[in-house]
Amino acid sequence: MPFAGHTPIHARWSEHHRPTATATQTGTCRITRPAAGGGTLDGAGVWHPPTSTEVYRGPCRIAPPGGISNPVVGDQRIGITDYQIAVRWDTPEIMEGDIVEVLAAADPLLPGRLLQVTDTVGGGGTQQWERVLTCSQDITHRDVP
Repeated sequence: MPFAGHTPIHARWSEHHRPTATATQTGTCRITRPAAGGGTLDGAGVWHPPTSTEVYRGPCRIAPPGGISNPVVGDQRIGITDYQIAVRWDTPEIMEGDIVEVLAAADPLLPGRLLQVTDTVGGGGTQQWERVLTCSQDITHRDVP
C-alpha cells in the first residue's frame, strides 16, 4: 500500500524507460507523406509526380512479416505482407497512406524496401514508449526474395 499522497509508479516512469525502447530500434527509416495533387508536366511533356513531404527520419525497429495474404483484386491474385514498424515515441503524427522507406537494417534485404502505413496502432496512450505502425508491402511482382 503506497503512502498517502504517493503513487506506486513514479510520475516520470515512461520518460525513464523510453531510451530502452529506442535502443531496440536498430534500423533507420524515412517516412514521407505523398503530396496532394496530380503532379506536373514539364516543357518536354514529361510528367513529374508531386513532391512528398518528409515526416520522420530516424531509428526504427522492423518486425518480420507475420504471413502473406493473397486477395484477388479484379481478376488478379496479389500478394501482400505486413510488417510492424516501431519509431520514436515523439515522432510527428504518422497517417495511413504514408510511405516508410527502409534506409538501413542488419538484414541486407530490407534497405530500399517501400512500405505503406495501413494502421497507426501506437498513435497514443497514457504510457507511451514508441509508436507502432502496421505497414504493408505489395509483393506481387517483387524482384527480391
